Amino acid sequence: MSQSVPPDAQESLVENSAATGGQPGRRGVRLAAWLVAGLLALLGAGYVVAHFVASDSAPRNASVNGVDIGGLGVQQATELLTAELGPGDREPVTITGEPGQQATIDPTDAGLAVDYRATVHRAGAGRSWDPRVLVKVLTGGAQTAPVVQVDREQLVAAVEQVAPDFTREPEDARISADGGEVQRAPMVTGTEMAVDGTADAVAAAFSEAVRRPVDGPRGPYQVAADLEITEPAITDAEIETVAEELDTVLQPITVSTETASAEITPADIAEVTTVAEADGRVTVSVDHAALYDAASEVVAALTIVAPRDATWQMSGGAPVLVPAADGESVTRDDFAAGVESVINEPAPRQVDLEVKTVSPDFTTEQAEALGIREVVGEFTTYFNHTEYHNTNLGLAAAGINNELVKPGDTFSLAEATGPRNASTGYVSGGVLVGDHIENVVGGGVSQSATTTYNAAFFAGMTDVEHHPHTQYFSQYPPGREATVYEGVLDLKFRNDTPYGVLMEAFISPSSPGNSGSITVRVWSTQYFDSVTASEPVLSNYTMGGEQVSSRPGCIPQSPSQGFDVYYQRILVLDGQTTTEDYFWRYSPVDRIICR
Repeated sequence: MSQSVPPDAQESLVENSAATGGQPGRRGVRLAAWLVAGLLALLGAGYVVAHFVASDSAPRNASVNGVDIGGLGVQQATELLTAELGPGDREPVTITGEPGQQATIDPTDAGLAVDYRATVHRAGAGRSWDPRVLVKVLTGGAQTAPVVQVDREQLVAAVEQVAPDFTREPEDARISADGGEVQRAPMVTGTEMAVDGTADAVAAAFSEAVRRPVDGPRGPYQVAADLEITEPAITDAEIETVAEELDTVLQPITVSTETASAEITPADIAEVTTVAEADGRVTVSVDHAALYDAASEVVAALTIVAPRDATWQMSGGAPVLVPAADGESVTRDDFAAGVESVINEPAPRQVDLEVKTVSPDFTTEQAEALGIREVVGEFTTYFNHTEYHNTNLGLAAAGINNELVKPGDTFSLAEATGPRNASTGYVSGGVLVGDHIENVVGGGVSQSATTTYNAAFFAGMTDVEHHPHTQYFSQYPPGREATVYEGVLDLKFRNDTPYGVLMEAFISPSSPGNSGSITVRVWSTQYFDSVTASEPVLSNYTMGGEQVSSRPGCIPQSPSQGFDVYYQRILVLDGQTTTEDYFWRYSPVDRIICR
C-alpha cells in the first residue's frame, strides 16, 4: 500500500541529505519517482473506473444542440435527436453565385448527414475508451456537437451536377451613340464554379448549421459558390475613356454661310457615327461625307437653289425625260471637310462654308442611259361598278404611276401607294378575311396588285414577294394573281435587267351598268426575246360547305370550288430558254347565308 508523505517531512529529508554529503539526495530522487508513478497509477485506475462506470445511459447533464438527453439510453436518445434535429438537417442547401445564379442540392443526395447514434456515444452514453467521452462521464455530461458524416465523392458529384448553372461567358462593356446620347452597357464578368472549393464550402456550411441550437435557425442553408471570375476583353474602365471621346464627337456643330446658318444636331452626328469593337479595343469613327445626307435639313437651310435630279414622267401616254438642273448650295466635299476639322473639338463648334454650284446626283445623261422607250409588259383587269373600286383603285394607280425602278432596285407596292387608310383618302370596300368577305378601308386594292404583278411578270421582272388569294376569284388568271394587306402582305419585284423601268398605271372608272378597268404598263427596253406563261393546269378539286351567319355586316357569298393550279413562266434570252415553276392551292368557298 502506497503512503503519502507530508510536505514538511519532504523538506526535512531534503535538508538532511544535503547535510550528510548527498547520499540522502539520491534517496529523494527515488522518492519523487515513486510519487510520479503513484500519481500515474492513480489516474490509470480512475480511467479504468470511468470506463466501467459509463453505462448505456447518457450522463445527467448531457445535451446536443440544446436537446437534453441526460439519463436516456443510446436508442432512446438517438430517436429523440433524430426527431428533434433531423428535419432541419434535411433542409435544402442553396448555392448562390453572381446575381441570377442559384442552385439547390439535397443534403441527403449530396452525402451530407448527421450520425445521431455516434453523437449520443460522444455525449457519454455507452462505454468508451475515448478520454473526451470519459471526462464527460466523470463530470456529469455537457453540451455535445453532432457528429457530421460527409461522403466526399457523393458531395462532389452533386456539386458538379449544378456547376453549369454557374457558368457564364464574359461580355464586353458596350457603348453607342443612339439618339445622339452616349449609351453604356456595363461589362459582364465570366464565371465558372470551382467544384472542389464549393464542395468544401457546402460541407463547412452544413456542419456549422447542424451545430446550431434547436431553438435557433437551422435551414435552409445558403452557401456562396467558389467562383473563378474572368473579365471580358473590354472593361467598364476602358469604355469610360471612349465615352469621353464620344461625348465630344456628339456635340452640336453650327454651319454658316454668308446668308444662312443651321445646326447639326447630336442625333444627326450619331446617325453616321460607328463605335467598333475589335481585338479588345473600342474605336469611334464618323462618316463625315454621309453627314451631308443625314443632316439634310441643315443642307436645305444653307441652299439657295436645290439641284434637281433627272427623272422620267408619263405625259400624254408616253414617258418624257425631265432633265437635271444644277443648284446653289454647299458641296458635299466642303461640308465633310468642315465637319472633320471640328469633330474632335470641344463645344461650341462652328464651320463657315461657301455657297457653290452643286451638281445633281442623277444627271440627264444617266437618265437617258436607262433606255426607257417602249412597253415591255402590260396587263389590264376589270371590275364591276362600285364607287369604292373607283376610289381605291384610282388612288393605287396614282401611286404606282411614274415609279422609276433603276437596274438592281426593287419595287414595292406598299411604298408606292403609301399608307392605305382613311387619312390618305381610301374608303371601305370588300376584302377576303379568312373564309368570308368583310368591308375594310382600302378594300379592292388587291386588284391593283394582281394587275401590277402580271405586267411585271410579262416584263421579265424578278419575283421578290407576291401572295395569291386563299380563294379563287374568276376575274383573275388562276394562280397568276396577288393580294396585299396593309402592313402584312406586299407585292415586290426587282429589276435585274440593265435598263431602267418606268411604271404607268391608270383606271377607266366604272359607271352604273358599265364595268371599269385598271391598266399597268412597264416601260423600258426589251431585254428578253420573249416572256410567256404556260396554260395553267388545274387539279385536286374540292367543294365548300354552307354557313348560316348572323355576324353584323354579314355579306352573302356564293360557293365555289377549291383546286390546285400549276403553271410556268417561260423566259427566252439570247435564244436560251429558262422556265420558272409556280404552284398554288385554292381553298373552296363556302356558301354563306346571312340571317
